[in-house]
Order: sequence, then structure tokens, then C-alpha cells
Amino acid sequence: MRTELSINDRKIPVSFISSDQKAIPQLLNLLNKNRMKDTNMTSSPTLDIERIEIIGNQAVLHSHHSEKVIELPLY
Repeated sequence: MRTELSINDRKIPVSFISSDQKAIPQLLNLLNKNRMKDTNMTSSPTLDIERIEIIGNQAVLHSHHSEKVIELPLY
């Protein structure tokens, strides 16, 4: 299943693997928390997100500028 989120006026594709759209509120909460933590940083990982995969209870963030992925627990 796929959907898109609008973050900072950008549409970011979200794929669900072994999960469903019920994880979206928790994902938005998690992204908001991380954005608040990153306000003092020059480059925030949440601002560079290319796509997101929800795998079970993990959010995997894929970035434009890095080949690294960031894995964050949703619960």
C-alpha cells in the first residue's frame, strides 16, 4: 500500500510493508518531534526526506543527500 504525505509543501511517498495506514498519526508525531529537536541544526534529516517506508513498527526514512537511511521506532 502507498500514500503521500505533505511535509513542508513537499509530497513524500510513504510505502507500507507489514503495516497499514493506521501508523500515519504516529509517523506524523515522530516527524514533528524530530523536526523540533533539529531546529538548532543546519541540516535536518526530516527536511531532506525523499521517501518513507513503514515496516512493521519502524519508520525508515530515505534521504536525498545521503545514502544512509534513518530507522525510527514508531511505538
